[in-house]
Amino acid sequence: MKIYEFCPFFNENRIADIKIKENARWIDELHVIEANKTFSYLEKPLNFNVDVLGPKVIHHPFHADELFRKPEKESLYFNVDSCGADHFDRWYWRLLSYNSAFHNEACQRNQSASILRDKVEDDDIIILADFDEIIDSRMADRLVSEVKRHEIITIKMHYSVFFLNLFCQSNHGAPHWSYRVFAMTGRYFKSMPFSSDYLRKKGIAEALYQDIYCLEEPAGFHHSWLEYQKTALPKLQAFAANVEDKSILNADYIDQCLHDKKLYYIDTELYVDNSKSFLSSLQELEIKDLWYK
Repeated sequence: MKIYEFCPFFNENRIADIKIKENARWIDELHVIEANKTFSYLEKPLNFNVDVLGPKVIHHPFHADELFRKPEKESLYFNVDSCGADHFDRWYWRLLSYNSAFHNEACQRNQSASILRDKVEDDDIIILADFDEIIDSRMADRLVSEVKRHEIITIKMHYSVFFLNLFCQSNHGAPHWSYRVFAMTGRYFKSMPFSSDYLRKKGIAEALYQDIYCLEEPAGFHHSWLEYQKTALPKLQAFAANVEDKSILNADYIDQCLHDKKLYYIDTELYVDNSKSFLSSLQELEIKDLWYK
């Protein structure tokens, strides 16, 4: 049995350092997919730090010009209130049809099928996640056991932004950042009748509660926008085509969120918590600048 994780990548190398350190304890291969364009179809450099490549970290740069779409003048936008479990298929396919950034994000995430499908065995384990979603290696045995029992599972995560210890009170979609990260057998992965992006979006829409088992206790951390001075604004701008409110696409918006301890785009309070059982890999890294003081 081998354990493979697949993640799209944009620009967050500090969080990549943490994920790679944590994964080294139990993941056999981390596959990194990176496009040469942003989701808003702007040119971007390949940002992933290739110095960390090796038998456990494989980088897959891809030329997105023919796969990605240019932004259109009239777009549909994701709305937390209306894009829920009811009529999920209708709004999901319309969203991908009429919003280029969501279409492009789906294209990048769905590269996992072509990269992994031919190499995995039925008893392998596949993890689909984003780079800032890190499973706690201390949960590895429990996770593997539950995947073998259920074929596919999801997990809850502690959700922080900007700093390792600055947490969100809530999030949009399924609570505790659940139904975004999925772990499954190779057998399930190869037989999925839908794409990785479809699975993730349906989970966020709270439409998989009856179908996929979720671990009761949090099994990792979602650490978003670490080194926010370098990463947050470019990441927001990369998604500019799928954001209806363009007023958030600036550094002042990020500074305001920090000043008020509130993440405005999902309307949630931020709080400092140094008491959680943080990832053990943090002890091996220089992270003093990533703590909120």
